[in-house]
Amino acid sequence: MKRDIAIDYLRSSVIVAVVAHHSALAYTTFSHYYPADYTKSTAPVVDPVRFMPLDVLVSWNDIFFMSLLFLISGLFVAPSITRKGVGRFLADRAKRLGIPFVVAITLLSPIAFYPSWLLSNSVGRGNFLTSFFSAGRWSPGPAWFIWVLLIFSVLVAIAYRLIPDLMKKLSWRAGSAGSLVVIVLALNMMAIIPVHMSIPHQEWFRLAGPLQFPASRSLLYLTWFLVGIALGAANPAQSLSRENLRLWPLWLIIGTFGYAAHAIFLSGKYPADTPAWVMKLILSTAFSFCCSFMCLALLGLARSLFRSNWAAADHFSENAYGIYIFHYGFVTWLQFGLLAQPMPALVKFLITFTGALTASWFMSALLRKTAAQKVL
Repeated sequence: MKRDIAIDYLRSSVIVAVVAHHSALAYTTFSHYYPADYTKSTAPVVDPVRFMPLDVLVSWNDIFFMSLLFLISGLFVAPSITRKGVGRFLADRAKRLGIPFVVAITLLSPIAFYPSWLLSNSVGRGNFLTSFFSAGRWSPGPAWFIWVLLIFSVLVAIAYRLIPDLMKKLSWRAGSAGSLVVIVLALNMMAIIPVHMSIPHQEWFRLAGPLQFPASRSLLYLTWFLVGIALGAANPAQSLSRENLRLWPLWLIIGTFGYAAHAIFLSGKYPADTPAWVMKLILSTAFSFCCSFMCLALLGLARSLFRSNWAAADHFSENAYGIYIFHYGFVTWLQFGLLAQPMPALVKFLITFTGALTASWFMSALLRKTAAQKVL
C-alpha cells in the first residue's frame, strides 16, 4: 500500500500516547502498589505524589488508543498478503513481531520490572529472575500487543489460504461519513457489550507464561483489526478521506460526552437500587460511543492536519515501533529514580515522559543505524 502520511503520522501519535499513558500511571490517584506481590500493582512504580488530571489522561486513553492502533495495523495486512503471498507474509510477520516479542519478554520486561521488585517485600530474598519467570508472574508489559497482533495476523493469513478471495470479500469501501459511523459504532457495540456483561472490565487472561491479553477487550481489538483489514483491502484513502471524515470535530465532541458518561457512572454516581446489568449496559454503551467516535475523530484530525512530510516526523515515524518496544524500561527506571525527589507529580510525569520518549527514540534509531551498517 502506498504510504499514507496521515495514517503514518497518526500511528506515531498513538505511540506517543502510549508512552504518556505509562509515564502517568505512577502519578494517578487510583494507582496502588502492593509490596507483598508487586506484580499485582496497578503499575510497576507508584509514587506517593499524585496529580488528578492524569487520571483523565489515563482513563480516556485506555478506552480508545489500543483499538485505534489495531485498526491502523490492520490497514496494511491485505495489501501485504496480496503483494507477498501468505508464506512470505507470515515469515515477515514472524521476523517483525515474533523476534521483538521474544526479546521484550526475556530481556526488556525483566529490566522494566526490576525497580518494582526492589520496592517489594521480596527484595531481601533475592532471586529476582527466578521469581519473575515463574508461573503467574511473568509479565510481557506492553509487548502483549505484539503477540496478540501476531496471532491475529496468523489467523487472517490462514483464512486467506483457505479462502483465496477472502480479501475481496472482506473489502469495505465506506461510501459516506454516515455509513462509516453507523457500521463502526454497531460493530464496536456488538464486540464490547456482550463481553462486558459477563467479564469484568479489567480482566486479563493468561494463556501461558507471558502470553497474556485483556480478556474483556479481545473481541473488541479483533473487530478493530478486521475493520482495518476491510478498509485496507479496498482503498483506505477513499473510505478514510477528508470528505468522509469531515465531521471529526462533531465526533470529538460526541466521544468526549461518551467518556464523561462512562467516567460518571464508573465512579458510582447513580441510584443505589439500579440493577447491576443495567449499569453494565450503560457503561458498555458509553464505552462504545467514546471508543468509536474518538477513533474516527482522530482519523479525521490526522487527515486534516497531516498533509505534507516533516523531516523530524518522518524520522520519528520510522522509529515508532522501536519506541513502543523500548520505552517501558526507561519509564519505570525514571519513575523509580524520581521517587525520593521533592517534586510535584506533574513535573515528575513530564520528566519521565520526555526522558523515556527521547531515550527510546535514540535507542531505536541507534539500533536501526547499526543494523543498516551491518547490511552494507
